Amino acid sequence: MVKPAFVAFAVISAATGLPGLHRAPESGDWRAVSASYAAVRDYTALYEKEEQAISGGEPQRMHLSFRRPLDVRLEWVDDSGKASQIAVYREGHNGGRLLARRSGVFGSLVGTVSLDPHDRRALADSRHPITDVGIGHIIESASRALAANGGIGRPVVEDTLDRQPAYRFEFVAPPPGLLFGIPGARRALVWVDRALMLPVSVEIVDERGAMLERHRFRDVHLNNGLTDSVFSL
Repeated sequence: MVKPAFVAFAVISAATGLPGLHRAPESGDWRAVSASYAAVRDYTALYEKEEQAISGGEPQRMHLSFRRPLDVRLEWVDDSGKASQIAVYREGHNGGRLLARRSGVFGSLVGTVSLDPHDRRALADSRHPITDVGIGHIIESASRALAANGGIGRPVVEDTLDRQPAYRFEFVAPPPGLLFGIPGARRALVWVDRALMLPVSVEIVDERGAMLERHRFRDVHLNNGLTDSVFSL
């Protein structure tokens, strides 16, 4: 996701008016989320996203491999579960460019290509460059926002996500709205898996409640010992 130029905003409880929900314990504080991620060296996940600005929000599914500080591998999967295209990025390697293979995400390009992450062809399938993908970016974006707002926040809410215990955070921006670097975004809901204590779902809406983006991380596996070969073509 794009590195945000945040305006100040408040963090509010999502429990208002919602029956069956109650305030989470102090362990639900966002600082606990940041602390959990500090112990993560790498992870894999099934990454699902929808962006209204790209193909009207058509769903995309990718296998994501991430290694800190910023090595990324994305494999777009088709309906049969096979990888239809692959992109990799390694910070400090390949002249700061991503490597991609096969057509689809990168328009009519065929074979292995090298692209600047902000090249329009690299962004044909997303408004966010590959350098802004992942769980850590979500944490970083929210943490910066909290710091910009003087650290103001309230206890989060206990919720469920796909029948699994979760904490739900709600971020609200004043007009004209700019959350997670998305113009017009007024609210962002972030679900944090209680077992992992990491964000696994983000929904961003405008002032009318219309969905702008949705990002979901499923089947997250931490500290797998990913090697350089994962981030190469």
